[in-house]
Amino acid sequence: DTAVYYCVRVWSRGALDYWGKGTMVTVTSESPKAPSLFPLIPSGDNSESRDITIGCLAKNFLPNSIDFSWDNEQNQSIGNQNYMKFPSILLDGTYTAVSQAKVLRMTWDQFGLFYCKATHPQGTKIVPVIRQSGESSISEPTMLIRAPILNAFSSIYLNSTVTCEVSDLCSGNVVIHWLKEKREITTGITTSKPIPNGRGGYTIWSKVVITKEDWFSEKKFTCEAKGKNIALSETFSLPSFCKGGNCLDVTVETIPPAFADMFTTKSANLTCKISNIPLEADYSKLNVTWTRASDQKELPTVMTNFLAQGTDFYYVNAVATVCATEWKEDETFTCKVTFEGVLVKPVEKTLEKDSVGEPKAPSVYVLPPSLEELNLRETVTLTCLIKNFNPSDFFVRWLQNEQPVSESAYFTSKATLESKISSKAYFAYSMLNVNEQEWSAGNSFTCVVGHEDLPYSSLQKTINKNTGKPTLVNVSLVLSDTSSPCY
Repeated sequence: DTAVYYCVRVWSRGALDYWGKGTMVTVTSESPKAPSLFPLIPSGDNSESRDITIGCLAKNFLPNSIDFSWDNEQNQSIGNQNYMKFPSILLDGTYTAVSQAKVLRMTWDQFGLFYCKATHPQGTKIVPVIRQSGESSISEPTMLIRAPILNAFSSIYLNSTVTCEVSDLCSGNVVIHWLKEKREITTGITTSKPIPNGRGGYTIWSKVVITKEDWFSEKKFTCEAKGKNIALSETFSLPSFCKGGNCLDVTVETIPPAFADMFTTKSANLTCKISNIPLEADYSKLNVTWTRASDQKELPTVMTNFLAQGTDFYYVNAVATVCATEWKEDETFTCKVTFEGVLVKPVEKTLEKDSVGEPKAPSVYVLPPSLEELNLRETVTLTCLIKNFNPSDFFVRWLQNEQPVSESAYFTSKATLESKISSKAYFAYSMLNVNEQEWSAGNSFTCVVGHEDLPYSSLQKTINKNTGKPTLVNVSLVLSDTSSPCY
């Protein structure tokens, strides 16, 4: 039994006087027990979110003292921030608890393995959690080679690693051998134990250390996998492996803030994008810092996790936020990236506001629907034409009866040079599709254009069936309630 007990005083007439918050006490005839652990696997999740939630269930344990932790298939923690434990529940004299973990969808979809660990006074239990497949048959075994990118030889020994992964094995009883120029390699090799793939088969990977001299002198390496009813082999070298674009160097680029973001938040997001990161890279070795040139002050920087770049690489964004006024005052900012095991040396990229020549505020024209469209009595198109502006960064928002219209209801083009031979002047357009009945009923539609050279940084023109001619208003609009320390 479980109940809250209180300290009380009994008065002569049978009244009770209690105080305090009480103490939870469990009285049971059950003996202490270690938990039974079961994987919890999502089913039917077709969303496009970057992460997916998995879990594990601990049952029939006593006393109520249990902790959970999660590791990936390299036995590395996925991080405390990526998992949580729900309060235990008492059922029939023992406790039940659940832990949830958030993992990368791409890793899960590729049958990445995770381990849920439950620590209890009566013993620690571990259960593997891996995506299940509805297929009843096992595919033919396959071999995948992951060789170094061109700038991977960054240690003082100028070594790097090649990985050979053999998947969809019927049995884990497989031996992997490495050869260089047809002679067996016996040192610098690490091979995993067979890993269940959730489809009734196994995956085994093996890594070998190679030297920069061997790789760049185009020595041929071979991975061989041999076992009962299986014999796979793949020979590769620098030219053959890089032919398919697998040896892309890691790139670092800086991305300037968007004017629309600066207009709504009064802040400027400086983005440093690191691309072509190999799948086997260690995220913990990546360090990105933003600094301001005028005082060499390091800026607070927020980094994303690894994000999928196709099927063979990751990318990461590192963002620092400054006031929009700092960006407009021609301040220079520097992004510095260090990545042990991936970059040979730190990479620095600067970012500053482009010199655009003579700034020009746009001219804005709102065009009503054509007579042909109106006669069809279906959907009609309102067009907002933005002309003769510089620089090219701008934004468009539409309002209907002074209420924001969903961005999915209209299309806005990119800025395009009006002429290839004249001075810099851009044009763009935005098209809003509305129901003909809404237009004919006299609803008002407003095109709001934002540009840094406009008074108050924005301009709006409103049109409806009755005005016949759009009206012009210069306004300072608040398009977001996002709080910002910049004014």
